[in-house]
Amino acid sequence: MKLTKNEIRVLKLLVENPLAINSDVSKKLKITSQAVGKIRKQLYEKGVIKNHELRLNYNKLDINILSIALIKILPSVFKIFKNNELDKVVRPVNAIRSYAIRETDVTHIIIYAFRDIEEYDTYFKDILDEFSDYVEIKHSFVLSSKSVLKSSSMDMLLKVLGEYRMNNK
Repeated sequence: MKLTKNEIRVLKLLVENPLAINSDVSKKLKITSQAVGKIRKQLYEKGVIKNHELRLNYNKLDINILSIALIKILPSVFKIFKNNELDKVVRPVNAIRSYAIRETDVTHIIIYAFRDIEEYDTYFKDILDEFSDYVEIKHSFVLSSKSVLKSSSMDMLLKVLGEYRMNNK
């Protein structure tokens, strides 16, 4: 996708501070806040910006357990359940991220967050009780939320945007 020089400049500042208001961005870039608003709108329309995601400290919110689950949803499930009925499995409330994988022994990788190990145990027990004929939990890695070493893609995005500008000259 082709991005203008100003779109890249605005995007870099938004990656560093997703909550930045147009007037703050305009001062740093020395363009009008109306121009920043227009650029933001263009980035939304192009699908480059989807939302403003906050980075949270899970421990301060009493979320102590993270789980990475490798799940296989059997093909027969799609004949029985509607897509939104499967949301309990692939897009549950406890999911931080869900990824669909095509043509492997694992169909989904889901990262979950739980307050404690009991909530984790209850969640997976309930999923297996309701969907055991259709869903296999291939593996689940349980981690302490204190073990998170990196929870932001900011550095990678700034690197890509820096390279993007050089490649588009």
